[in-house]
Amino acid sequence: MNETANLKPSSYRWIILTVTVLNLMVLELGIFQIAGLANRLIPALHITTSQLAMLLTAFMLCSAIVSIPSGALADRFGVKNVVIASLIFSLLGTYGRMSANSFAIAFIWMFLMGFPVAFVKSNLSKLYGAWFPAKEIGMAMGLSVASMSLGMTIAIATSPLFPSVQSAFLFSAIAVTVCAVLWILLIKDKPAGAPDYPSQPVIKYLGVAAKSKFIWIGAIAMAVGMGTFTAQNGFLTNAFIQMKHAVPAQAGLIASTLTFASIIGGILGPTISSRVGLTKPFIVLGPILAGVCAYLSWVVPFGSITAVMLIITGLLLGSTIPLIMTLPIMLPEVGPTYAGSAGGIMSTVQMIGGFIIPAFVIAPLAGTDGTKFILIVAIIYVIFGLVTMFLPELGTKGKLAASRKSMHL
Repeated sequence: MNETANLKPSSYRWIILTVTVLNLMVLELGIFQIAGLANRLIPALHITTSQLAMLLTAFMLCSAIVSIPSGALADRFGVKNVVIASLIFSLLGTYGRMSANSFAIAFIWMFLMGFPVAFVKSNLSKLYGAWFPAKEIGMAMGLSVASMSLGMTIAIATSPLFPSVQSAFLFSAIAVTVCAVLWILLIKDKPAGAPDYPSQPVIKYLGVAAKSKFIWIGAIAMAVGMGTFTAQNGFLTNAFIQMKHAVPAQAGLIASTLTFASIIGGILGPTISSRVGLTKPFIVLGPILAGVCAYLSWVVPFGSITAVMLIITGLLLGSTIPLIMTLPIMLPEVGPTYAGSAGGIMSTVQMIGGFIIPAFVIAPLAGTDGTKFILIVAIIYVIFGLVTMFLPELGTKGKLAASRKSMHL
């Protein structure tokens, strides 16, 4: 979203997108190597499966703590500078964990690796808003979300292939280093000729962003959606084996269709939304229909129909989250000046939902009943869609488009 009405989109925006996507993918790859190396880490560190899960979710705890200040700091000092600072923590974590010999030490290193994930995610809307026209921001967000899922998928698939835990960690450490250098050398906060944002106290940025009711609605929607998607993803493979009597290879293949479809949906959904100039049909109907398909995926005879239902579910959900993530830059009351703080609020609430909903809402309510588990998942997806009904139309055919144009956004 260009900062002046007459400023044409710079071709350099594709460099910005490429470097950002690479950083997100590599950061997620490094974190989710923990899942791919679980069978080696548990005996090596003398930890339980619960402690392993804590290592894997340490980045979420970090994000919940630092996302809000990261956004406010980016509003004050620029996205590039604050992300560089966060990458220093990540480099300490990625290299430090190679020598970890206990749960406590490994947890500290994994916590540090969460800093740049939080700092980049919180400020995606601000960074892309400075470089991309409004019709392309959803696409950029979709590619960013897809890159994180791709990094996770690559980590789980390739980590077991390394000869040792240390060699796997060294690979990701080098990759993070290379991408950090690319960020330092190539990222710019805004195009040449774009006006500077007004300089204000950090607390001022946060205060303005927090006054927007739509930021809070979007944050709650993302928390509900991502928390439920995480729960469904974690449930399927084992449930197919234990309750549908599938062989592990078949169960894993069919369950993975949900994630792969969400990656594709994260790219296609925002692109189609941009072409039609509307977002509400995607962010409202998408989760509701996903809830229906998620339930059907469980009750239909296990096999190809299950995969089809999961693919539809993934496509619908994948198209929703990137569009909601554009809220900070699309709302006139927030815009580029306060987008970092607003993104931080949304990211924090999202991470809290990702932690609480699977473990403290869905699992206790469902118990060991697989049908009840998926029914609850389906109901929460519908609630997700109902919450987004209260968000404004963000597309070019909506009422806010005129307000953004009058502000030269």
